[in-house]
Formats: sequence, C-alpha cells, structure tokens
Amino acid sequence: MTEPLSSEPLKAFLNTVRAGEVRTGRVIGVEDREVLVELDGFPGPGRAVGCIPHGDLTREAIGHPSEVVSIGQQLTFEVIGVDRQQERVWVSAAACEDPALRAFLLDLRRGATHQGQVLSVHSFGVFVNLDGEPDQCTGFIRLPELSWRSFDHPADVVTAGQRVVGEIIGIDTRRGQVQLSLKPLQEDPLLPFADQAGLVTTGRVTKLIPFGAFVRIADGIEGLVHNTEFRDEPVEDPGQIVSEGDEITVRIVEVDLVRRRVALSARNLPQSGKRSV
Repeated sequence: MTEPLSSEPLKAFLNTVRAGEVRTGRVIGVEDREVLVELDGFPGPGRAVGCIPHGDLTREAIGHPSEVVSIGQQLTFEVIGVDRQQERVWVSAAACEDPALRAFLLDLRRGATHQGQVLSVHSFGVFVNLDGEPDQCTGFIRLPELSWRSFDHPADVVTAGQRVVGEIIGIDTRRGQVQLSLKPLQEDPLLPFADQAGLVTTGRVTKLIPFGAFVRIADGIEGLVHNTEFRDEPVEDPGQIVSEGDEITVRIVEVDLVRRRVALSARNLPQSGKRSV
C-alpha cells in the first residue's frame, strides 16, 4: 500500500510542497494508526503519497480511522512535514476540518495581544474564550505563563468569567488552540533587582534542597543560598543551618535575568538567630 517510488518527477514535486500549506488528496489506505492519501497535482508516473497520523485525522475522539474516512474519499489537509528521503508527505486533516476556525487562527499573529474571557481554571492550565473565535474555546494559558509570581493554584491568579489580555505565543492549527501568556503584560518583579548585586536584605527560607536553601527576598522573587554560602566552611546539609520558615539576612550575589536565577549569600552577615513562626 505504501510502495516506494523514486523518480525525478516525484522529487521535483515534493520540492514544491511546503509545511503549512493546504493540499487535497484522495484516500488510498486506511490503517489502524494512519490514513494514506494520494496527493492531487502530481502528474506521475506513480503517485505522491501523504500520511495522516491517527491524531491528525480529526479533533474528535475516535477509535479506528475507518469511523471517519473511507477509500476514495476526497480530503483537504495541511502539510505538516515532508520526508524527501522516504518520499512521503505528512499531513493533518484536523487542521482543515473547521474552515471558520482555521480562518480565525490564521488571522492571528505571534506577539500580538488578544482579549478573552476565562472559561475554566484547572490545575494544569486555564482555558480562555478568545474574542472573535468561532463556537469553541481556542485560548489556553499554561501554568508558567500565568504570572511572574509564585502561586499554589491557577485559581489564585484568575477566575472563571474574568476578562484577561494576553500575548499570543503560539498558534496550533492542528489542535485548534492559541497559546497565551499573561506575563508580558505584567511587571517583571525581577527587573528592579537586576543591578542590585551587593544589596543586603532579609528573606524567608521557603525550601531546603540537598545543596542549599531557597529564600524569598520579595514577592515573586526567590534566590538560592548554596551550601558554600552559609559560612566560610561549606555545610553538607542546609538543615544544619536553617529551617523552612526562618527569616535570615542575605546578600544578593548575582541576578541572571536570562535564566531567571538569583544567587544569594549569608556568609559573614549577622543573623538574628530567631526562627519565624
């Protein structure tokens, strides 16, 4: 069913196929995990074969591909990859099954801002009904994109029914989804500390790890005191020096805006010796 073809006309045809473009073709094979199609537009000899993976056949939940397609059926699909060595084109019918949704998604641009209303809040992320979208929810915010500041649950940041404005960071025509981030429109709490190396301040120990302790020095800002930075002699276990909840005095050693890391030191600094309740 997937007989290999090797011809100069086929190679020339595949060189014209580009990821993201829309093509049409006829179903020539229905297998358990994929559907094979003959791409229109190839004059021959032979045929140009496209493969639709099971998950790219439709956004609906299905068992076997034969539930939604049959031999000889004409399909419209988006090219998602071209394997010129195997002379195979990978395509997604799901990306084209809703023309109105596809038109909406293609009209969006990465980096642009878009408004919407929070539909639901879950432990894994937030679904958002975007303004202007067809009759389905397309917006999604992953946990790291909700806020610069730490939180226990997304519901601490947004609630169902709330209006939000986010930056578009991804557009997925195959899943019919728009990835949003709220962070670019929020003040980055780390920026005020960018040039504060040497500053002595106090903070609360939030977490102990084998090689050090994390200390919150401001809302949304935690830095690491490495085991070598508690005192002149390195300690093997930070629990020998501090406990979670302790308030300690630290010095900012380095602020890395790219990796979003703050290095702290407690060496040679007077400590109150009190443990916060």
